[in-house]
Amino acid sequence: MSGDIVKSLRITSHASIFTAELVALNLALDIIRRSRLIKFVIFSGSLSGLVAIRNCQLETAYVQKFIINYCQLVSAGNSITLIWIPGHTGIRGNERGNERADEAAKAALTSTVSTMKCLASDFIPELTMLYREVWQAEIAEWDGCSANKLHSVKPHLGYCSVTHLSHRDAAILRRLRIGHTRVTHKYLLSGHSQPLCDECQCSLTVKHILLECCSLKDVREKYFTCSSLKELFENVDATTIMDFIKEVNFYHLV
Repeated sequence: MSGDIVKSLRITSHASIFTAELVALNLALDIIRRSRLIKFVIFSGSLSGLVAIRNCQLETAYVQKFIINYCQLVSAGNSITLIWIPGHTGIRGNERGNERADEAAKAALTSTVSTMKCLASDFIPELTMLYREVWQAEIAEWDGCSANKLHSVKPHLGYCSVTHLSHRDAAILRRLRIGHTRVTHKYLLSGHSQPLCDECQCSLTVKHILLECCSLKDVREKYFTCSSLKELFENVDATTIMDFIKEVNFYHLV
């Protein structure tokens, strides 16, 4: 939007917000190209888009297009400044700009979808969901793997976010989830017999340490009370699990 000039474009619904914001920045240059003025300021709420342009992220097609057009306009004598605005509220004049943007967005819903290409990376979330559904349901591939020990931990496929953990803790949590740790599985490489729990004299497994070992019962109940690994990993915070295995001196053996 520039004064009374509003330029809108309907892009494919597959496009990410990042792509849509870059397209909008390119539309701003189209307005500049048609103007008789020579000094311009582009205000944008897209920090990621502006950073990508500043860093010359040329592998992104719309960043490359913007930089080429920007350089051409500047070479033609135009002065163009890019400014990031963190939001519309409380900034004089921006409320009106937000209203005009909403009007343009609603109007674009009834227009024809543009032929502008969508970035390949924009399809990753949809493809991930599609293949997850196919693996989960088609021919009951994962649903039919109930005998698999991982199925009992995660019967329904999906990503488990551990962004609040350190890299080491995230790695340890994933080892606990799949049940493979150094202390429980190193015998496979050394050729020794499977280790036993000193107290219970049964196979030493992740499940046994987390849920079953009687000698750890009092400590375990301080942190959680679960009857299955699925319940443990779904309902107990990861940091709580980390605190438990640290107290029972299992953390550095994983």
